[in-house]
Amino acid sequence: MSLLLSIGLAAALGATQVRTEYLPAGEPGQRVALHCIEPAAPARHAVLFVHGASFPTLLAAGFEFAPGDSWMAFMARRGYLACGLDFLGFGASSRPPAMAGRAAADAPVTRAPEAAREIGLAVDALHATRGMTVHLVAHSWGTIPAAAYAAGHPATLASLTLFGPVVPDGAQEAPTQQAWWSITAEERYRQLLFADVLPKDMRLLEPAVTSRWAAAFEASAPHVPGDAPGQLRIPAGPLADIAEVQRGDYPYDAGQVTVPVFAVYGDHDNIVDDTHAAAFLTRFSHSPLVWRLRIDHGSHVMHLERYRDSLYRSVEAFIEAAEAQRP
Repeated sequence: MSLLLSIGLAAALGATQVRTEYLPAGEPGQRVALHCIEPAAPARHAVLFVHGASFPTLLAAGFEFAPGDSWMAFMARRGYLACGLDFLGFGASSRPPAMAGRAAADAPVTRAPEAAREIGLAVDALHATRGMTVHLVAHSWGTIPAAAYAAGHPATLASLTLFGPVVPDGAQEAPTQQAWWSITAEERYRQLLFADVLPKDMRLLEPAVTSRWAAAFEASAPHVPGDAPGQLRIPAGPLADIAEVQRGDYPYDAGQVTVPVFAVYGDHDNIVDDTHAAAFLTRFSHSPLVWRLRIDHGSHVMHLERYRDSLYRSVEAFIEAAEAQRP
């Protein structure tokens, strides 16, 4: 990602509290961005947020509804080092070479196993440079690589929160075979309204999302010469992962996850519901603590909506419960 693009994204988001460091990842010259907000006092624990399939950390857990008002900032005020990772192909992280070519010329970019390795880079950095325990909080597609990382590295995390997890639902959609897909910022914003999911006349998005989110999304990705005006290229690996998991094909064994697990979602989430969430959590048979919570008046992007405080506080309560169980 260019310096100019980084500056533009930061300015659009007003993220003055956020410190960003870059970790080498993937091919030579590639790196992932780790954004962090420091608490007022030295912290012993870190919360690491990972984003979903289409937009990066500073448009998700790091999005500022007002100066100092984001999910990351909330956790920093509660005494945690609050960090968010941009996967390769998103936000301030590098764009893999395949994203510069034709979409059909390469396999889907940023699949779950690769993303799990990138989570490992961030966790290792927090352990090595800070000596911290890490609570992992993932959203949507991000729950797939997050659970895969937790299954493969059972001793490195303190807890795993799965917000709006992707679960099997019987869908038979064929996974994409392209490296990337594209969308405009305004089209993606319109999807966040969930007009076809929410009851008639219900609007849940925060006003700041309506006024500023699309511009920030526009600034978060480079524009490739020759693409249609406003089109943003997005890695297609997450779409391939989602299609496979919805058919019941997981890239991990949930029975190998040995940390506390929390599944949380809104009552209007169109990806997961009570029945599917309950069945999904039975697979985490070796987790010492398993919570499940449905929050009313929330969609799949509840962290951008007016009842987001309920989400923040429920995740904080779970993390505190997980900490209380530690030796």
